[in-house]
Amino acid sequence: MTRRTTRGDARLLTATERGELAFDVGPDPRTIGVVLRLAGAAPSEETLAAILAARLPGSPRWACRVLHPARGRPRWEPAAVDVAAHVRTVAIGSDAEDDLLAAAVTVMREPWDVADAPPWRVTRLVTGAGRDAVVLTLHHVLTDGTGVLATASALLGLTAPPVAAPAPLLAGPVRQVLGAARRPFAAGRSVVLGAAEVAAGLGPPAPRTSLTAPLGPGFRLAVVDLDLARVRATARGQGATVNDVLLVAAADALARLLARRGEAVDRLVCSVPVSRWRPGDTDRRARTGVLRVPVPAAPELAATERLRRTAARSRRRRRFATGESAPLLARVFAAFAFVGRYGWVLERQRVINTVVSNLRGPSDPIALAGVPVTGVVPVAPGAGNIPVYFTALSYAGRLVVTLRADERLAAELPALAADLRAVVDELVDG
Repeated sequence: MTRRTTRGDARLLTATERGELAFDVGPDPRTIGVVLRLAGAAPSEETLAAILAARLPGSPRWACRVLHPARGRPRWEPAAVDVAAHVRTVAIGSDAEDDLLAAAVTVMREPWDVADAPPWRVTRLVTGAGRDAVVLTLHHVLTDGTGVLATASALLGLTAPPVAAPAPLLAGPVRQVLGAARRPFAAGRSVVLGAAEVAAGLGPPAPRTSLTAPLGPGFRLAVVDLDLARVRATARGQGATVNDVLLVAAADALARLLARRGEAVDRLVCSVPVSRWRPGDTDRRARTGVLRVPVPAAPELAATERLRRTAARSRRRRRFATGESAPLLARVFAAFAFVGRYGWVLERQRVINTVVSNLRGPSDPIALAGVPVTGVVPVAPGAGNIPVYFTALSYAGRLVVTLRADERLAAELPALAADLRAVVDELVDG
């Protein structure tokens, strides 16, 4: 058994990290996942454990657990990590996408004891067909969604280490003096920027539909694989972004699902996570703010018109997108959790209808212990009364969109995924 003890970085949890713990109200754990589809057999458990043992010293937070003292705030506590215990194998006997996704769901629904061990796992999905997969799962308290692939890279050596940030122009002592002078104003600046980010998304409540209901236990996944270059060219041709295309496609797909149920909506409100991470920041802690974007869904509007209107709205809101709303919202989450009402609030919220995330992955192919990675599938956590989450990740020229749907929508998920592809095709071919 491979064992590695890492010193870690004992400290209090940030407001955002405490908010993520408060967010973990079920019915499923607050787990982020990334599925690495491989061109061949997955590396052995021993190989993966050896890689982890070698790389953990460079990622000390992944060797920490969360302690809740009887008095005081929760803190990160360095822990001895038995890396072999964090690596396991699940035999599924098939490399069909549906079987791989179903196995990933089972892995993601496993509970965490954040006080017992660092909340992350590496699972080999052995298909018996020569094309396996490896799933990295972790609790959202460790990082935000934008950091999940960076985490996989740091722990499993998928890519070269990130390029260091350019050296500052000011020499050390001068920079330290100015940094100390700025610190008293940093908290106030964060509050102002965070409030502006929240205010930028204010507007009418999200429309109530038959989809607006508390989540039950269990969920299903579907994946739509798109050509990144074509989507990007389409977006640029309309003065939009790839994220705008995803917003329109997600809202339209949900509107079509509702239309099949006999419900008409003229708009749906999407939440777009905004990360506070910046290039050169190797500390990928949970620190995601939100951007609230109403997306037109009226069927009489052409898809290109919906894209132009969405691009204009998101441009206005992106001016205030700093991610600084994360600690403000986290404190609100923690306050509701303290009085035991956070789950109740989430199940009745009328702020958004869905969440659309767009993550940037490597532009060049990567490998895991020498085995080429043919695809990367991101999986977001769910909570409250939001039955469908859309999470996109670009990798090696492809744009993979994962749809996470509540179990009660299982029968409708294939059509929902087909509608998402149809909207993108309509925009691309438009």
